[in-house]
Amino acid sequence: MARPRILVSGASGLLGPYLIEAAKEWGDVFATSRTGGDFPADLLDQDETKNLIKKSDPDIFIHAAGLTDVDLCEKDPHSALDLNANVSKNLADLLSSGICFVSISTDQVYPDRPGPHAEDLEGPVNEYGRSKLTGEKAVLTHPGGLVFRTNFFGPSITPGRSSLSDFFIDNFQAKRKVTLFSDVFFSPLHMKTLCDLVFRSVSEGLRGIYNLGSRDGTSKAEFGLSMARHLGLSTEKAIMGKAQAQPDRAKRPADMRMDMTKLETALKMKMPTLEEEISKL
Repeated sequence: MARPRILVSGASGLLGPYLIEAAKEWGDVFATSRTGGDFPADLLDQDETKNLIKKSDPDIFIHAAGLTDVDLCEKDPHSALDLNANVSKNLADLLSSGICFVSISTDQVYPDRPGPHAEDLEGPVNEYGRSKLTGEKAVLTHPGGLVFRTNFFGPSITPGRSSLSDFFIDNFQAKRKVTLFSDVFFSPLHMKTLCDLVFRSVSEGLRGIYNLGSRDGTSKAEFGLSMARHLGLSTEKAIMGKAQAQPDRAKRPADMRMDMTKLETALKMKMPTLEEEISKL
């Protein structure tokens, strides 16, 4: 049987290179971004997108491109809507029905209320979350639509980009003052685990919306401290703080922990704990 052709967008993003590496185990991989990859294309342009699909001829399209800067989305909602929603609509309209169309979404589609949140709940509090939720709905109009709400960490392999774990580790190693938010909760996965589970889900034929994260969750403060303990780094310059007290910052949900029951049931497995994910650093 021929190996499936896998096209990954967002090749120059933080997650893209991890997706490309994981995809090599499942099929023949091609990458796209606005100015790079195997098939450069502006996914807002219908003609360019049609040409991309024709040349790459994918069986699976992993859509990881988007505008992820929360504060920038708040300042420029038009660009947020274009890059996080209108691109998804364009792809959903142009990809043939037999293609598996996977979209990487966010835990910021959930409301500002205590978690863990199940997939049937939504209520974003910022332009980033609203634009991603609109994009999700567009993806799900496609017969092969599969959406993952997620959050992730791990060492960046993209030049010029750094992850949340990179930020903490760099500051701990340099013994710089760093504020740890004790009032923000989430349930992220290491990027390698995330990508492996994306392709396992595709191979199982999943469709619809799924939370994809660690089984439990914790505050971003405890996340940073746990990484420091694991890596033997000093936290002497770390101070506890509140995200809500930060000026000029777009509103974010305080608790983004996710309920993993739906995906665990579908894949017949238990998601890893956050401590298990941190141990992969």
